[in-house]
Amino acid sequence: MNCAVEHPLALYLFIPLLFAFVFVTVRYRLLRKLTAEKNVCCKAAVSVPRISVCFWTRTAFRFFSGAALILALSGISWGTVSVPVQKSGTAVSIVFDISYSMEAKDAPGGISRLQAASAYALDLLEKMNGTAVSVVLAKGDGAVSVPLTEDFHSVQTLIECLSPSLMTAGGTSLGSGIKAALSSFPRQSSSASFVWLFTDCEETDSLLQDALYECVKLGIPVAAVGFGSERESEVVAGDGVTRIKTALRYEQIEQIIASVNEKIVSARERDSIPAVQYIDASEMGSAAKLLNMLKASSGQNCVSYEIRSMQRHEFFIALSAVFFLASVFFGELDIAGGKKRFLSAVSAASAVFLFSGCAPEFSGGKNILEGKLCWIRQDYQNAIGNFLEAYESAQKRDDSLVQHYAVYGLGATYLMQGETESAASRFSQIYDAAPEPVQFASLYNMGIISHRNGDYKAAADFFKRALLIDGTSTDAKINLELSLRENSVQSRQTALEQDPVLESSGDATVQNELYSIIHEDEMQQWKSQQKNSKRTSGDY
Repeated sequence: MNCAVEHPLALYLFIPLLFAFVFVTVRYRLLRKLTAEKNVCCKAAVSVPRISVCFWTRTAFRFFSGAALILALSGISWGTVSVPVQKSGTAVSIVFDISYSMEAKDAPGGISRLQAASAYALDLLEKMNGTAVSVVLAKGDGAVSVPLTEDFHSVQTLIECLSPSLMTAGGTSLGSGIKAALSSFPRQSSSASFVWLFTDCEETDSLLQDALYECVKLGIPVAAVGFGSERESEVVAGDGVTRIKTALRYEQIEQIIASVNEKIVSARERDSIPAVQYIDASEMGSAAKLLNMLKASSGQNCVSYEIRSMQRHEFFIALSAVFFLASVFFGELDIAGGKKRFLSAVSAASAVFLFSGCAPEFSGGKNILEGKLCWIRQDYQNAIGNFLEAYESAQKRDDSLVQHYAVYGLGATYLMQGETESAASRFSQIYDAAPEPVQFASLYNMGIISHRNGDYKAAADFFKRALLIDGTSTDAKINLELSLRENSVQSRQTALEQDPVLESSGDATVQNELYSIIHEDEMQQWKSQQKNSKRTSGDY
């Protein structure tokens, strides 16, 4: 059983708790001694043994209550649970084993295993349009040679010149290559990520199993693609002298995959977790299996599952509350009589009923609150997981209110991640039927999305509808005014672009009229000059 503590510094709170326990105990002993000397308890209605029992019971229960609360604050966890995470888009990290064993020429056609892996990968790239790809080289260590990109030119250039000489580290560490592939994916990426390992399944360390299990926990499927023959062949090691025997060790990697699957707690989680599988590159349809993994995750509403440690803070908080109530019932109240014992038992049972009965109704609200806290911390993947869990549980209970808030939380998270299409599809599901605060927020965010897309008319319409719900929102009024102005400017520019011929023809008409007027004036002046000259000559 894996046990972890998220905030170990909180365990130091046990020091003041122990100090308080010792302080209260010493004070109680001094008080007993003082009362015994003055014979106060002899006149009291309650005997000394009874007071002692109440004190020690109350002190012990409150100590346990404080201890449980400290454990809850420390974030202690054990066990695992599968958490749904919605993905959009695909990303693949291709890990190439470039150790000297991959130079063995036992691949189909008499080529080396590395050459076969290179040709295999180039054929896959031709059918992976729209998928971001990174390249990792694994030898004695792992290194990201090409970061995640959709420009396949640099990827193809590197794949065409794969060689063991690209890395100087000796040995074969497939686990280091897998961990380097994980580092190539953005931490808060909304894309469905995959790792493809091209290898002959030989490794010189034991890091592969832990690396594969880490991929499973993060919800990243891994496909180990084997190259080579099962019959052993000799290759020259990195020193240029030593000759070693090598073969396709697929049994070894299959055992590792089986051991990774055994770490999953329940059969339900085994069905929901991403697959870690071995594929023989020489089998028919092996490339189709890899491409089908991408095709199944290419939709906008693809849901994958991450394996996470099961947090136990709720259990310890409930335990702390139970111990505190027990300290009140058995330490503060007079429970000597049978009737009072019965009343105390009924009160305790009622408290237990309240704690247990409220869980189904408030579980959705708790998930939404946790999702909101993750959203504030910019931990968008965990936020999506909490909102999805709240939505699924509310859907089973037919709780429309929690569904609306959960869907709105998903839309707001996608909007922060830049997934405007996914966010708009979520907001469009709820703004007509949700409560007014959710309607207003959905319409407001739809206006923001439309404004970002340059559709200012639609943005203005959304802001108007939002103001009909809440007319006091200053931000909505400002954004409405800005959208109307942008729409007006856009309309004028569109009109100018659509009517350029009329403007030029108008300018030509004006110019022709000006030329005709100037020409007529010149003609009139010439005629007048002729008339004046005739008169002058006659007079002369």
